[in-house]
Amino acid sequence: MALLTAAVVLVAALGLLNLVLLLGVIRRLREHTELLNERQSAPPEVMLEVGAIPGDFVSTTVDGRVRTRADIPPMTLVAFLSPGCDHCEEQLPELQQRAAEMPGGPEHVWVVVVGKGPETQEYADRFAALATVFVEPGTGPLPKAFAIKGFPAFGLLDQQGVVASTAFGIARLDLPVAR
Repeated sequence: MALLTAAVVLVAALGLLNLVLLLGVIRRLREHTELLNERQSAPPEVMLEVGAIPGDFVSTTVDGRVRTRADIPPMTLVAFLSPGCDHCEEQLPELQQRAAEMPGGPEHVWVVVVGKGPETQEYADRFAALATVFVEPGTGPLPKAFAIKGFPAFGLLDQQGVVASTAFGIARLDLPVAR
């Protein structure tokens, strides 16, 4: 009888220990879920943060014009794309539509194709009539000036040349409406 009582007490103690450990694991899982939700709800940082001013740069457009930070017109849409990037390819139709509707025309839309090789020219040709187009390597002056961290990257510069908004997808970018 004593052996049976000891076995029941041992099983009960193991059951309670298991319950305490399970409650601890559940609490940690809830903490991890909250952390992951916070991280996923924040948009990915793809370029300079809102309120920042792009760094100084000197770059040449595909048609041979030299541009610096001082040449960025007020209310300019900037887009950084890379050939071979599936998400960039998905964004092209909407970017072309937004570029065509942008107040101020092609001077107020800067498209930077980042990469090397013949595929960069194909991307650049798509925007020739819609934007001021640059082709640069990833270490080029424009990707450095805008602190590009991923592709595609879209931004809007305000009247003073300060980053007003950024986005990973063009649809999420707050753009001015043509009058």
